[in-house]
Amino acid sequence: MNHTTSPMACSEAGFGRLADILGTYVEHLRAAGLSVTGARRLRVGAQHFLAWLDLCGIAVESIDDSVLCSFRRHDCQCPGMSGVRHKLASLDKREFMTGALKLVQFLEEQGCIPHPGEMEPNLLYLDGFIARCKEKGYAPDSLCRYESSCRHVLIWLHRSRISITDVDAKTLERFLEHDCVCPGPFESPRQRVSGSRYDSPFRSFLQHLKETGTLPVQGLMPERRSDPVMGPFEAWLRSHRGIGERSIRMHSHWAASLVATLGPDPRSYDAAGVREVLLHRYDGGSKCYAGNLASSMRMYLRYLAAKGICSPSLIDAVPTASNWRLSYLPRYIGSEEVEQVIACCDVTKPAGLRDRAILLLLARLALRAGDVVAMRLEDIDWRHALVRVCGKAKRQEALPLPQDAGDAVLTYIEKARPRVTEDRVFLRTLAPHRPLASIASIVRRALKRAGLEEVRPQGAHLFRHSVATGMLRSGQSLETINTILRHKSMNTTAIYAKTDTSMLLEVAQPWIGDPS
Repeated sequence: MNHTTSPMACSEAGFGRLADILGTYVEHLRAAGLSVTGARRLRVGAQHFLAWLDLCGIAVESIDDSVLCSFRRHDCQCPGMSGVRHKLASLDKREFMTGALKLVQFLEEQGCIPHPGEMEPNLLYLDGFIARCKEKGYAPDSLCRYESSCRHVLIWLHRSRISITDVDAKTLERFLEHDCVCPGPFESPRQRVSGSRYDSPFRSFLQHLKETGTLPVQGLMPERRSDPVMGPFEAWLRSHRGIGERSIRMHSHWAASLVATLGPDPRSYDAAGVREVLLHRYDGGSKCYAGNLASSMRMYLRYLAAKGICSPSLIDAVPTASNWRLSYLPRYIGSEEVEQVIACCDVTKPAGLRDRAILLLLARLALRAGDVVAMRLEDIDWRHALVRVCGKAKRQEALPLPQDAGDAVLTYIEKARPRVTEDRVFLRTLAPHRPLASIASIVRRALKRAGLEEVRPQGAHLFRHSVATGMLRSGQSLETINTILRHKSMNTTAIYAKTDTSMLLEVAQPWIGDPS
């Protein structure tokens, strides 16, 4: 990696001793026009930092982000600092770092600390990237987040003495784990739920540099880090079970929470331990919660058995969560209310055209949310009025596309869908125009506009239940409903037989005994 300066620059500038560095730095502060109080505060912080460097035997030329982090965390025993030592308990350590950070910046400018020399050009590249995003229609909030996140990474790269051409997967890992002392209004990435705030913006920035030929960036930011335990389990689910990504994430999540209690070595698992852990987790939880735990544990044990890590008989040790089949009534809304929800979409706006097309697909074809999200342009056969959906267990089926739903989808594609290379049908209306990850919020907002915010549930399945109930009440057979809903088992469809209350009243027998 080429640096713009050499370690000899300090001695050439006359900084033979730390005292000389401090004296020159103070002169620089005075020349910059700082107030006496401001200059004194920065001088004290710089003096403290230099005293700590001398105590630890750290050369000025080797100062980088790791050195600054060590200084921030040190248990102060620095000579001559007894007057400021008591302030560390009351002052914000980040504020107390200001003097050291300003000194490091000064030393970099004077050529005393070698660095890649890319900070200024990288920030200019960032300005060009943000301008490009603005041209694409990114929202102001997104532009601000992209600019802040990318700037933070660039500053850290500079302080860590890493060239942007050397960025790879390990670099991102280091950034996400670093204890932030970067100058500016930043916080440690580790304080966030994930690194997604930085992943997407900086990956897009590097892609922009690569596409424009500005820099020969070789490695882009990596995808989500794979869990060494759950990663192979997820890969097995994809290749051997044929389930969707959402189900894979669910099984991985619940299995990981159980493995944390059972222990990392599957060879030590026994029936008593598995039952004890699951029964303890069942206690106080809902039926749905217990069912998810049991299902995911069985799936994980099947994976272990397939790999020869545990006995297949251990699968039978998983206690069944209590569940009474057909014990509840599907929630639904009437056909008039369904049309009311669809009519409330504002078709004068791109989002309204998109939402209306989605709601019509849900209301006419009883699609699942995942069917709509995963729909691609190539899945629609306009000539034969068919739409191909990939349901559970990746079963592909072609469904007839009703006229009004097809017209709505075509109108959205022609007038409102962003002109991007993405082949998913339904995209975000605001840049970056990525595929929708969920449509639950679209359904929820539509119900609210129609004055049905009290209806539960408020997801896409509400329309699926409503279609099935409406078909049953109009005289359609359960076999027909089973075909439309694409249920694998007739038992799943049988629950809708309880929703036709008028028919049930006709066959209901009078109660034997006192009517009161």
